Amino acid sequence: MSHFRTLFLSTLLAGGVGSLAQAKAMKVADAAAFKAAVPQLQPGDTLVLAAGTWQDAKLIFKAEGTEKQPIVLRAEKPGAVKLQGQSNLRLAGHYLVVSGLDFRNGYAPSGCVIEFRENAQALAFHCRVTECVIEDYNKPAREEDKDDIWVKLHGQHNRFDHNYVAGKKTGGVTMAVDLAVPESQNNYHQIDHNYFGPRPRLGSNGGETLRVGVSTYSLTASHTQIEENYFYKCSGEVEIISIKSGENAVRRNLFVECEGSVVLRHGNNNLVEGNYFLGNGKAHTGGVRIINAGHRVLDNYFADLRGTNFRGALVIMNGVPNSPLNRYNQVKDVTVSGNIFLNCDNIELCEGKDGERTATPENVTISNNIFYNLLATKQFTVNDDISGITFKDNPTLLSSSPNLPGLTATPLILQRSADGLTVPTVGKGKPKQRRPVTEAESGPRWFRPTVVPGMGTGKLWKVPANEADALRRVCQQAQRGDIIELSSAGTYPVSQPIAVAVPLVVRAKKGLTSRPVLSFAGSGTGRAFFSIENGGMLRLSGLAFDGNAPAGTADALIRTSAQPMLEHYNLWADNCTFYNLRDGGKSAFQATKSTYADTVQFSNSLFYDLGGNALSLNTETQNKGTYNAENVVLRNCLFRNVQGGALDLYRGGNDESTLGPLLTVDHCTFDNVGNAPEGYVLKLTGVQWSEISQCLFNDSGRNGYAILAQNSAKSTATLLNTNFSRSGQLSSEYKPQTRQVAYVATEFVNPARLDYRLKTPDSGLKTSTDGRLPGYAARP
Repeated sequence: MSHFRTLFLSTLLAGGVGSLAQAKAMKVADAAAFKAAVPQLQPGDTLVLAAGTWQDAKLIFKAEGTEKQPIVLRAEKPGAVKLQGQSNLRLAGHYLVVSGLDFRNGYAPSGCVIEFRENAQALAFHCRVTECVIEDYNKPAREEDKDDIWVKLHGQHNRFDHNYVAGKKTGGVTMAVDLAVPESQNNYHQIDHNYFGPRPRLGSNGGETLRVGVSTYSLTASHTQIEENYFYKCSGEVEIISIKSGENAVRRNLFVECEGSVVLRHGNNNLVEGNYFLGNGKAHTGGVRIINAGHRVLDNYFADLRGTNFRGALVIMNGVPNSPLNRYNQVKDVTVSGNIFLNCDNIELCEGKDGERTATPENVTISNNIFYNLLATKQFTVNDDISGITFKDNPTLLSSSPNLPGLTATPLILQRSADGLTVPTVGKGKPKQRRPVTEAESGPRWFRPTVVPGMGTGKLWKVPANEADALRRVCQQAQRGDIIELSSAGTYPVSQPIAVAVPLVVRAKKGLTSRPVLSFAGSGTGRAFFSIENGGMLRLSGLAFDGNAPAGTADALIRTSAQPMLEHYNLWADNCTFYNLRDGGKSAFQATKSTYADTVQFSNSLFYDLGGNALSLNTETQNKGTYNAENVVLRNCLFRNVQGGALDLYRGGNDESTLGPLLTVDHCTFDNVGNAPEGYVLKLTGVQWSEISQCLFNDSGRNGYAILAQNSAKSTATLLNTNFSRSGQLSSEYKPQTRQVAYVATEFVNPARLDYRLKTPDSGLKTSTDGRLPGYAARP
């Protein structure tokens, strides 16, 4: 293996392996010529793809090289061969090398983008793919498809190195090692020096960046080596790397701001050594999670990780007694040694304890690790019996005394390593830690990811009032990041939904005495002011949305696309009003099926005189753990005279791979909301984390529920400093954490004029940490 690797490094990148012997080079200009040339290839030959766009090219590179004379397939110039449309590559045979290809602006119609086999009978052995790019090579819709894998390794002794892979948004892991046949087991594949770029949250299971094996073959040895790769913002789900086989090594990789962990999910005797996990204080960033037996977690560096539960810096799971292969085997005979944990929020012991996972860890040794954390009040969370875990010789400096035997309170000194890492040390000797790989050392030499312009950085468009469809015409012309400014406080008629397919800012001009009003014009059904389409994002400020539609019925004031969307979107609305949508079942905002938001946020906004729910994010009802939005934020908003609820947020199923939805409701007032029989103000189904604070519920949910929460034992729900006056029940399957919850009768100064100051503030209503009373704080 080492000879094979050294040979390729010293020859291919320096001028081509084909120069090793009497070899010929052939250049082909299209897929037909490629197909004709491949059968002629002999050991030592080089096949050159002409620079240009190769559209819908389905390349099968099947040939037989030798160790000393590999056969090379390369771009005429690295990165100059653009494989677009429905293009893909399969390689099969022995000692083949592929380099310099660029897969963007398309998708693989079936199977993989790059696959190390032609078919089940023709696999790849001693083959290599290097210096290639796969970026945003997504199928058009984001529906779950576990077989939509970009790169799949079959056979044995193959290498995938110095590639850039990023931007996968569909279901299915980014890269997988397959062990389904004996010829692909004990494979000794090498995955190294790749740049695994951002993978956004998938919102369901199946969003791993790299998976080795599956549960069916988890007791089989793979011997895959994952070394010196750079993982940046790989946040598809709870597992960044999912190990589901045995005898693998995850060694000297760098993980930066990844919302997940290296997970030893199935299989035994795996090694996690010398990796660096840099959370940079970002929420949900994790380290290593351990299941099964015989693993070693050695000499890793964990810093500023903020993940909880399954995403802790170190997580040792409970198992299922007599577990089937696809569940959780008991943790046994595991060593965790020589690691550094710096300012990491959580280390979870016996995590996952429930009625099924009752087998506690056995013969686990945690020794010679350094634990430093003066920020958190509790470093270790113990969920069950830890008598099978032995702590030994672990220097520890925490904000409080160590609470477990084998943690030794020790004066630790923070020092800087040669490349700028903060390292806690026992003595004054200079720390030897250094990042194992950098961004510059990973991925192709010819490629660096581009920075996409942000919102509000483009052209400023000014739109006058009282001009038919002027706003829609301008939005159709606007480009990514542009700003559309409504220049006066008049009316802006909209006859058809404004399709937003790029990030846009739509705002009122500063200094206007009242909000510009968007109003419906024309006729028809299925209308909205804005429809966020694939690729679109929307930031709204200072606008009014009048839902009165005498010549037709509006479905919503704002909605997402009627078609499945691949790209995540964001919707931010500040200082806006949404009103006069009186038809039952209609919403101010409606998220449609197969659309997914990173963030939906309404701040300093008003919702009144609505016939349905104000905000509906409830269309993912297949109960597979999918949902419409990751983060939903309602801050300083007023909901008044809403026949439906203020919010219906839905996630079904019991999948543990995802974080959300995450809900924040802060300083909001609900007056005469959700008073239908069995109605509700806030309906929260399967919400994983919620905080409802400094809110006022008045005459709301009277015939049903002020808050109806159908959650799980693993969810976190907090209710703080909130008052319920003549309002409905608080129903939660699992009791939330509560503090300063009151039931004081309230009156407001002038609700008809939307003046929701408390008329006579009661001493039973506590001020919040910002010094304000609960509820919406704006003035008419």
